[in-house]
Amino acid sequence: MNRVFLFLILTAGSVYSQIDSINKLDEVVLHGNFSPVMNSGYEIQVITDSVLRSNYVSLGELLQEQANFYFKQNGAGMVSSISLRGTTASQTGIYWNGIGINSALNGQTDFNTIQANSFDKLEVRKGGGSVLFGNGSVGGAINLKDEVRFNERKQFEALLGMASFDTYFTQLTGIWGSEKFYAKISGGVQTSENDYPYLNSALKNENGAYLNYNLNATLGFKINELHSLRFNSSIFDNDRELSRTLTAESKSKLENEDRRFLVDWSYLGERFNSSFKIAFLQEEYSYLFDKDIPEVESMGSSDRLIGKYDFTYSLSNDLFFRAGLEFENAKGKGTNISSVSQNDFTGYVLMHHQPWEKFKYNTSIRAGASSAYDIPIIYSIDARYLFTSSFSVRGAYSTNYRLPTFNDLYWEPGGNPDLKPEFSSSGEAGLDYQNKKIHISGAWFMIKSDDLIQWRGLNGDLWSPVNVKNATNQGFELSASYRYKREDHAFDLRTNYDYTIATDDETGNQLIYVPKHRAGLILNYSWKKWSFNYNLQYVGKVYITTSNSQTLDDYSLSDISVSRSVFKNLIDLNLRVNNIFNVDYQSVAYRPMPGINYVFQINFKL
Repeated sequence: MNRVFLFLILTAGSVYSQIDSINKLDEVVLHGNFSPVMNSGYEIQVITDSVLRSNYVSLGELLQEQANFYFKQNGAGMVSSISLRGTTASQTGIYWNGIGINSALNGQTDFNTIQANSFDKLEVRKGGGSVLFGNGSVGGAINLKDEVRFNERKQFEALLGMASFDTYFTQLTGIWGSEKFYAKISGGVQTSENDYPYLNSALKNENGAYLNYNLNATLGFKINELHSLRFNSSIFDNDRELSRTLTAESKSKLENEDRRFLVDWSYLGERFNSSFKIAFLQEEYSYLFDKDIPEVESMGSSDRLIGKYDFTYSLSNDLFFRAGLEFENAKGKGTNISSVSQNDFTGYVLMHHQPWEKFKYNTSIRAGASSAYDIPIIYSIDARYLFTSSFSVRGAYSTNYRLPTFNDLYWEPGGNPDLKPEFSSSGEAGLDYQNKKIHISGAWFMIKSDDLIQWRGLNGDLWSPVNVKNATNQGFELSASYRYKREDHAFDLRTNYDYTIATDDETGNQLIYVPKHRAGLILNYSWKKWSFNYNLQYVGKVYITTSNSQTLDDYSLSDISVSRSVFKNLIDLNLRVNNIFNVDYQSVAYRPMPGINYVFQINFKL
């Protein structure tokens, strides 16, 4: 509490010093929580719609290529989970238009159940962000954003494609806009036998077929110059058989259904702007132990009703406050969970201040209450200093939490209703250089986590979660890009390298499935109507046992693609070859990934 009291004193002092110097404000801009302004001490990466719509891929595949993230996949098209800065999948916050969508049941997001090109923009922020974003954002956060643009436009796109292993897909998108109205409807389907051979083995990916549907809608209404109303919906159905391993056959099957609906009322004034959101999120799953015996299954579902109010008040061009309140009612039930319900209420306050032209910082605090557990008070401070218009240094420190899930609390048998939230402290320091052609960024980070939730065997076959594990994650990240354009030639080169040491504080061993070394390279070259792409990914070896006695080998993957625009740029043709050197690799033990494979797609634009 002493730290909270000090925070409030500093905040109040800053406000008082600015009261007498309020100037006329510049044009007001509505900054979201993922904007660089709210994250002065962090690096924000934005993946635009031109990248999202160029290929029909899952969210995990896109982030692995564009952001150098590490994913564990139980085979192609199977369950895919993220590890960011060595944290677990439930310690990375995934948001949809600012609403957290990690599962209420297990706290994670399966990145093969989200279609990347269904959205207009991805906002990626590494580093602890629980104060600003909420539960789970220990390693970082990702926001899937649908944009509303009030201008005259009519646009239709149809993407059709086929790929190896009897894979076929299509995505249709229609956009209509005016000065008062906006609508975007997008839907697609993907089906695959997914029966790729296991390299260096007589086996193939049996029982790996899948069928995906997605339907997304965005509607916007501009009521007047100050008020606007937006509606978003996202529906995804996934029906997939679960692949065999190198050591065991499988006849299991998993069906997922995700329904998300959001209404957002925005107000944009001269000094004050606000956003009031109401969201309803529903998830259901059905797991068949044997697809030929459908009556033997395990089921689960959750319903979440979320109300969220965020507002910003500007005292001057150099000083503003942002605050928010969020209420969530979550209900869950299933084969191993009796009908349960819990209520969470949290609120935060952030102050952004730029006392000098070259220096700016943010301070923030979040507190809350719950019917299921005690939510800790957490806080954050981040800052950036510009030595020149091109070169800057930045730093950040924050405390963060990850709340127990329904499975942790209520699973029968074994759930533990007395669990505490996981707690962590995170710090980082970075250097950034940018001009018209070159962008170089480097950052060192450290995460100290306490009371990590771990499922442990108690007696016989009974397992239960307990707060027992502490961990330390540290390392550094480097990225560089170079762009060059002359007449009809355009050249774009991007590289990334991440070094991560994530250790169990008790044993000193590296955490499982956390590669120490990871690197990526993307080379794009375009000439007139032609474009060429080369993508290289390197993943270092990972330990698959807590004793660090067994590992998965490191691997390098190379993908290439070539595209050509025809008929006055109304049609794009694209051929992509993945894993061109036919590398035999696994991201999860005993679950091989595909060797060389091909994707061909046609994109019609009207």
